[in-house]
Amino acid sequence: MASQANGIGKGNLAARLIAAIPANYLFSSLATACIARVLAHGLSVAPAEASVTATILSFAIFATLALMAFGMRSIARLWLWMIVSGAVMAGLLWFSLSTGGRL
Repeated sequence: MASQANGIGKGNLAARLIAAIPANYLFSSLATACIARVLAHGLSVAPAEASVTATILSFAIFATLALMAFGMRSIARLWLWMIVSGAVMAGLLWFSLSTGGRL
């Protein structure tokens, strides 16, 4: 009852929890792969160093997105932002893998 008074319903909370944990994991994984590819192929960093650097950055990305999931006022805007940016990253990663091979 108290959560309803604050404007946070069960559906809203569930959508934010899904955005904060499993969707965030997928988003962070895509971001990590894209960062590693950019470092290795775009900036000529050694593949092992690119992977380690991208993995370290993924912890900051995951934490930031988890905070955003509960900090944004609009759940629709949160999901729209995650879906669109995730689709863009997936497309870029697919294109990079199809043209450049493995890391």
